[in-house]
Amino acid sequence: MNDATVRRLQALDDEYTAAVNAAIEEGRDDLVQHLAAEYPDHAAEIMEEAA
Repeated sequence: MNDATVRRLQALDDEYTAAVNAAIEEGRDDLVQHLAAEYPDHAAEIMEEAA
């Protein structure tokens, strides 16, 4: 995996971590579930683009 892909995955992780933490603070369990469900697809897209 190249450095650019690693950086994109790290940025995605940072973005989702912040979004999940905000959703938890707001008591938005529905949003937490949604974010957790869509994260793997977005990570897979990044890895597929790098292949």
